[in-house]
Amino acid sequence: MAVLAKQRPDIDDPEAAIAAGEVQVDGAVVTNPKSQVREDARIVVKPLKGLKGEAKLAAGLDALGGYEFSLKVALDVGASTGGFTTEMLRRGAVKVFAVDAGHGQLMGSLRQDERVVNLENTNAADLSVELIPDPIDVVTIDVSYSPLRAIVPGVTVAVAFAPAATMFALVKPMFELHAAVLPTRADDLAEAVRTAESAVIAAGWTLENTVESPLRGNAGAVEYFIRATLHSG
Repeated sequence: MAVLAKQRPDIDDPEAAIAAGEVQVDGAVVTNPKSQVREDARIVVKPLKGLKGEAKLAAGLDALGGYEFSLKVALDVGASTGGFTTEMLRRGAVKVFAVDAGHGQLMGSLRQDERVVNLENTNAADLSVELIPDPIDVVTIDVSYSPLRAIVPGVTVAVAFAPAATMFALVKPMFELHAAVLPTRADDLAEAVRTAESAVIAAGWTLENTVESPLRGNAGAVEYFIRATLHSG
């Protein structure tokens, strides 16, 4: 978009800004650097803030002792806008399969990143080795409305995992307990964690650790991160 370069010579990489969804033309976000724009169009550049999921996974990984993503192939179940995917790429993942049941949520820059395989309109139950042909070294799970016991077993058998693959799964007590309101009682939160941990173990994973997420979920919901390793045999 040559017009952007003319109007905003201070932008170092106009194409990257456009692909990231930071550029608005006459009030509408434009993500295609090849878009045709009038010379007199009103162009506004608004750098995006970091995604909430990016900060949440970063804090969770640090609380769980970290993980070496370099040269790893990852699976992001419940990718949404791509916060978890972004953080895994930042930490060195070479490829991320970003899976989400929704459509059009993944950030524009990730859609154009050759390291990201965008599997939108895809339910966790629909995963297969045809969709994900590469062995997965690490999987993250961050889903709403469904408990982990409804997600982990299917993902475990549908995907080809590398030996000793690692899982980072976010426990959301409201959905684990099918509660109508956010659980706040310590006993309820503990029950939600036990339920999620049992599902992970029953699916063939070895539980390594569980920590409270340093960052809260929507409406201040208390959430937890589970770290587990897949049985090798």
